[in-house]
Amino acid sequence: MLNNRLWIKEQLSLDPEEIIIDNPFFQRKTQRYKGCQIDYMIQTKYNTLYVCEIKFSRYPVGTKVIQEVKEKILRLSLPRGVSCRSVLIHVNGITEDLQDKDYFSDIIDFSELLAFGALKLFPKKNTPKFQNLPTERS
Repeated sequence: MLNNRLWIKEQLSLDPEEIIIDNPFFQRKTQRYKGCQIDYMIQTKYNTLYVCEIKFSRYPVGTKVIQEVKEKILRLSLPRGVSCRSVLIHVNGITEDLQDKDYFSDIIDFSELLAFGALKLFPKKNTPKFQNLPTERS
């Protein structure tokens, strides 16, 4: 999946020059913050985080994924002024209920890429770590 980052960013209409970093993200649990794992996150220079949930399932993805993503976003330690856009990347479709909820800013059907046999079209790049986001001090 992450070998095809360029295709994903194209689906989100992101200019590569706007992107600071894009990678899976893991926030360790501390006394102050809850742990959190994001399948794929894109940080832009305009203080926007694209929180991407990737679902490979035999069945269409249902509304349960909304609560999962909301929980992950709540757990993220974010400073003021940073906005999050939730993105769903799936392979075998989504339910009509999920579509009707209109929660995700973007829903990407990864099977479109699979159908064209375009996997691994884009070269794998070095994967640097996310920059530490500044946090507010109390």
